[in-house]
Amino acid sequence: MPRVEEFDKALVLQRATAIFWAKGYNGTSMQDLVEATGLNRSSIYNSFGSKLALYQDALAYYNKETNVFFQKALLRAADPLEAIRFIFEGFLPEILEDTEGKGCFAMNCKAEMGNQDQNIKQWLLNTQEQVLTTFQSLVSDGQEQGIINKKQDARNYAYYIFNAFQGFRMTGILVKDRKVLQQLIDNTVELLE
Repeated sequence: MPRVEEFDKALVLQRATAIFWAKGYNGTSMQDLVEATGLNRSSIYNSFGSKLALYQDALAYYNKETNVFFQKALLRAADPLEAIRFIFEGFLPEILEDTEGKGCFAMNCKAEMGNQDQNIKQWLLNTQEQVLTTFQSLVSDGQEQGIINKKQDARNYAYYIFNAFQGFRMTGILVKDRKVLQQLIDNTVELLE
């Protein structure tokens, strides 16, 4: 009977996410994963199936952690427009503290793996749709409340905000000036008013 491996899966995913985030999928070797997670190769394969499967689990772990920023913004905002602002501002400290220029793990994945694996591409599309749906709902509610203009429909504005958010995250890789980044947020929100 095979021995059952016991380990803290959340800790392993946290460590695997960190190494994939720092080196990318292709730049991360199995030895890197062994050293980062503290698991041996057979434990990684037995527990996750493959390097790619572990990468996908790391993406899901990252997505779950990132959703916390969205939830906090939605809970503390007084209205939909403020929620959009708070979503952007919730990521500002992470961007400013990212001295290594790692950027967003999911966006890095999109650039590196978006056209390399159909399952990852589908995950990226599903994740993108979740974010778009959140933004669309906020815009729609804001338009109904009269605090977001109706020059565009909610779906078009959702794409605009999503694009602005990705640009904000990408800009933050190299730009660490709080005033510049805050102005990007202000410009995004002002267009909606």
